[in-house]
Amino acid sequence: MAEKKKEYLIGDVSRIVGMSRDALRFYEKKGVIRSQKKENGYRYFSEDDIYRLMCIVYRRKMNDSLEEIRDFVKDDKSVANMREHLKKRVQEEEKEIRRHRQTIARLELTLTDMDRIEECSGRYTLKSFPEAYILDTCQDIYEGLRQWFSMSSEVSGLDMTYFYNQFSVRNGQLESRGTKLLVYKGLEPFISKQFDLSSYPSTEPVSCIYTIESSEELFPDASMAQRMEEWGRSHGLVPEGILYSNNMSSFLGEETNIYYLELYMPVVQSGYHR
Repeated sequence: MAEKKKEYLIGDVSRIVGMSRDALRFYEKKGVIRSQKKENGYRYFSEDDIYRLMCIVYRRKMNDSLEEIRDFVKDDKSVANMREHLKKRVQEEEKEIRRHRQTIARLELTLTDMDRIEECSGRYTLKSFPEAYILDTCQDIYEGLRQWFSMSSEVSGLDMTYFYNQFSVRNGQLESRGTKLLVYKGLEPFISKQFDLSSYPSTEPVSCIYTIESSEELFPDASMAQRMEEWGRSHGLVPEGILYSNNMSSFLGEETNIYYLELYMPVVQSGYHR
């Protein structure tokens, strides 16, 4: 004679499987588990239902939705269908991992920018121009923005592009010479594999006078360039008449914005001394 299987009230099942009663009722409402109502008015779950819950919990840990689980419960139970479903889920999870890694890369880039702002604001030093891929050279930052929106919408990860505005420095005046869209070297793992960064030209790591200035304007003014030139000459450096400005971080307000401009001024070293 077969041993009679035990039956459990919802509270018992809740304690056994570590789920709230509301979660169990939700699963029942979705049709992935079911209880039996007895003459006493209580609803009971069987040991088979508890095993079924174990299978469902494991599927949920693979990020299957309840709808997907319900479909498999009601419809095709073939190994072939399950294999195709699992392959699809692996691809989805890999994409999600890539998205998370890109998010972490963006956060780390911004943290590096914050560290640099605290360390370098209002100070001058000698620094190499960043090693980067030049995605495009645009007429101005606004054309660069349009290009950025276009490229970043098509290629995952290209939103991590930086805008370097180039100016000529002559007779105490700045004249715009366009905007370069740069992706720093080292970010290759976070850009879509279908996009070949190596096919783009690279920047030259030339020596530059370097500083960071806070400004209510998106672009540097002539006084910033003048202070850099004066510091350079006092340290035996000859500026080449070029200034690059990168808005490394923006603090947006209701009426006034604060921009942190990262400034690079290429120089010819001539007996540089600290």
